[in-house]
Amino acid sequence: MTANEARNIGYADAVEAAGAWTVGVDARRRYGATGIVWSTGVVITADHVVERDEDIVVILPDGKRVAATLAGRDPANDLAVLRAGDLPASALRAPNPRVGDLCLAIGRPGGYLSAALGIISATGALWGRRRRGDRRPVIRPDLTLYPGFSGGPLISASGELIGMSTTDRGGVLALPVAEIEPIVAELLAHGRRRRAYFGMTSQPVPLPDAEAGQQTGLLVVGVEPESPAAVGGLMVGDIVVGIGDDIIRDTDDLRDALSPDLVGKTTSIRILRGGVARSLDVTIGEL
Repeated sequence: MTANEARNIGYADAVEAAGAWTVGVDARRRYGATGIVWSTGVVITADHVVERDEDIVVILPDGKRVAATLAGRDPANDLAVLRAGDLPASALRAPNPRVGDLCLAIGRPGGYLSAALGIISATGALWGRRRRGDRRPVIRPDLTLYPGFSGGPLISASGELIGMSTTDRGGVLALPVAEIEPIVAELLAHGRRRRAYFGMTSQPVPLPDAEAGQQTGLLVVGVEPESPAAVGGLMVGDIVVGIGDDIIRDTDDLRDALSPDLVGKTTSIRILRGGVARSLDVTIGEL
């Protein structure tokens, strides 16, 4: 057997193994889409392929059609969670993929297993359309994502799950497993993704070297009336340098610090006011 023949068998084995937890999703008028059996009875897919909230069908590897219900959506990350009976889950999770690693996109549109081979072309915080210009951790594979592949698995050459495939204006992307896990947990618990609300507008400004042990902070240029920031005592002209244990240098830090876990909780906001360090207790709201 040649090396190429051995590789081909390896790819086929990886696709076959992933096919056991790759399902078809019938939730829109046009051609079908794909989903991943994430845990027992739970299927994830791309939010944009779930065009209706009812009459959703999951197509199993053996062709059987099973009714599914929508558990929740996160349009910002193009993720939807379905409940669909007692299905076997994907067991393997891949380590962080490296640029240049081989990968395969798996699809089951209409119930037929399909695959496309490519490589990981980029990883990290990349620009995506669904968070209004914000950055988010994604994986960029260089491959063809055929119609109906959205919502399906991106796997390693050995069959491990790397993430969920979808598209944006920049091309094909995959939401990494590490990003999917907390979103699925929250959608199953609450039916939606909670968004922390603080209620200020700001811009980064440089700090004197001695101030707060960091180079920049966020200058408050606006505070929304009756917002958590206003109720907590934040004022225009304050410089936010920390939230809880997190250092705030710019708007990316602010967004990362205001996680859904903080909704409804009182946390310490570290500020500079007139050059003097202060701390405010603010109860984070929900959008």
